[in-house]
Amino acid sequence: MAYMTLNNQKRIAKILICCVILIVILFGRLVYIQVIKAKHYEEKAYEQQTRERAVAAKRGTIYDATGEKILAQSISVNVVTVAPNTIDKDKKESIAENIANILEIDKDEVLKKLTKNTSSETIASKVDQEKSEKLLKYLSDENISGVRVDEDTTRVYPYQELLAQVLGFVGTDNVGLEGVEAYYNDELSGIPGKIVGSTDGKGRETPFTNEQYIDSIDGKDIVLTIDATIQSIVEKYLNKAMKENIVQYGTAVVMNPNTGEVLAMATSPTYNPNDPFTPYSDELKAKWDTLTAEEKKNELGEMWRNRVIADTQEPGSTFKIVTATAGLEENVVEMDKAGDFSCTGAMKVGSWTIKCWRSPNSHGSESLRQGIMNSCNPVFMQLSQRIGIETYCKYLSAFNLDSKTGIDLPGEATGIMHDPKSMTAVDLATTSFGQTIQISTLQTAVNYCAVANGGYLVQPYVVKEIKSKNGGYNQKIESKIVKQIMSKNTASQILSALEDTAKSGTAKNGAVRGYRVGGKTATGEQGRGNNKVYMAGYASVAPIESPQLVVVMNLYDPKGPSGHGGANICAPVVSSILSETLTYLDIKPDYTLEDTDIKETVVPDLTNLTVKEAKEILVEKGFSIAFDNALNDTDIIKSQIPKSGASLMSGSSVRVYVNDNEKQTVQVPDVRNKKESSAITNLRAAGLNVRVEGTGYVIMQDPSPGDVIQKGSIVTIKCTDETDLP
Repeated sequence: MAYMTLNNQKRIAKILICCVILIVILFGRLVYIQVIKAKHYEEKAYEQQTRERAVAAKRGTIYDATGEKILAQSISVNVVTVAPNTIDKDKKESIAENIANILEIDKDEVLKKLTKNTSSETIASKVDQEKSEKLLKYLSDENISGVRVDEDTTRVYPYQELLAQVLGFVGTDNVGLEGVEAYYNDELSGIPGKIVGSTDGKGRETPFTNEQYIDSIDGKDIVLTIDATIQSIVEKYLNKAMKENIVQYGTAVVMNPNTGEVLAMATSPTYNPNDPFTPYSDELKAKWDTLTAEEKKNELGEMWRNRVIADTQEPGSTFKIVTATAGLEENVVEMDKAGDFSCTGAMKVGSWTIKCWRSPNSHGSESLRQGIMNSCNPVFMQLSQRIGIETYCKYLSAFNLDSKTGIDLPGEATGIMHDPKSMTAVDLATTSFGQTIQISTLQTAVNYCAVANGGYLVQPYVVKEIKSKNGGYNQKIESKIVKQIMSKNTASQILSALEDTAKSGTAKNGAVRGYRVGGKTATGEQGRGNNKVYMAGYASVAPIESPQLVVVMNLYDPKGPSGHGGANICAPVVSSILSETLTYLDIKPDYTLEDTDIKETVVPDLTNLTVKEAKEILVEKGFSIAFDNALNDTDIIKSQIPKSGASLMSGSSVRVYVNDNEKQTVQVPDVRNKKESSAITNLRAAGLNVRVEGTGYVIMQDPSPGDVIQKGSIVTIKCTDETDLP
């Protein structure tokens, strides 16, 4: 019998110990995998054996204030995905080529995705129905599995550029990136669903798999306070002012002063949210290819910028109502105390000599009302000295000018005021008339809302209702009064002074036919010396008896032939906005044509009359008949320009047609800066009718110079006998 040697025994012992250690390690690893990391590997197995495809939630619809006009909505499209491991290697190139041809995309990009070692790749999103159907037919005909076409959504903005900076837009993942889309993203986005199916180890679908469909939950709908019709009126006139005055950018806002509802908010230049990453202006398009990636990003950011709330500027004289409020509330001034202030054309404060806009001429002795009507800087400098720095700064804070308004939009800027601790006498003087401080266009509008509503600071807002599609959820946003910042008596006095300013003061170019309105001009200065840039502005309240609208417009860096004063380039534009908006809202006029000095007669209906009958009626009313082709007295009139119901001044003509296809067009001549009589002659010579507002020289015409319109149409010219107003 053989006995093991000691060395053999030791060798066997070592082997046994190693086996035990190995068993312990394996057992430990098994415990680690099966117990400690069980959940992790369960999830890994699930991921390997299942394939999930997202089902996009339908983003909520955005409506205008009427609840009828759709400003943003999601429509059904499709997303094409592929499981690369399921496609035969020798067929990938031909499949990629066919898919690329059908979807009109790059073949190399498709092939790259088909050859990836992943369980799923997105080939294309936002695919329309026609292309989807062609792709499905190809996949079916060739018996190709692994390529899926699933439902998706895309965001569309039916009104194109309208309200772009307020609405914002969404990214490729349907997440809001700007404006209302970003601020209310959680409410609008909804909850995505998914489709879950089983696969084998290579990611191929297993036979007889029953897919599980988990439905998405649609986002909530939003109703804005903004009325699409009022918005279109504002944008039409803002764009007109931009073009005619060669402006860098412009802003305008319309508010209901009693509730804080924003009825319109516009920035120009604008962009199309359906294609937000494409440069929109001709200037930007021309230089786009020369820009770096960072420069392009910055330019797009500027294009998307809602300057009504995101930009602050020195407001100029529209700010004077803040100083007037402080003075009246502190009882250091009366509205109509004769000779209370004196303007010599300039005023020395410390080492500074600060001029009135009328310098070297002066306004002489004035009351506060006259100071507002004349927009006289020395009046407000003197008034601020009576108030004092400490007290004046309390009113700036009361107006919330050193903070945000709290509007429900992203990107709002904070007003910039002087630090009360370091504010000097010169700072006080310049602030009193709206210089050396900065606020946004929206903040100016909120200030005027307080005057219009009896003294209350309201919080502006753009969304008035959030609701689900099935009616199960409905949240109505209530208007919010932040605080009372002036007495009703003070508000009433300032409102009265603003009406006088629009009647016969510096804001008379902002008067509105048939309505009592208030207004205040501004010509702000941004920067100093060679870097000085002007900003023309105008703020208006209408109607005075029961204010329903506050409108503020600012035009930055105007370089057109009409100068840079708010009285000449903003006031008449705001007047046009108010005129159309008041009519649209069916707010009754305060005056009729007969109550004013406007000598106009309503155009009669001439259709279905003979030419002879029409001539007799027109002559009786002080008009003449016009036509482009020779007509007989017995011919029957089928149409006319202007239509019946319009009003024309005596001596105007009504153009008649026996066939609609006879109508002719004409290019509107430029009559700006011409004397009223010369402008009328030029327009009538072009076959156009004229409506005249004011007297003197033409500061605005509508339609714009160069526009092509039908002969006989009315061109409104707004005139002033003072061309150097602030």
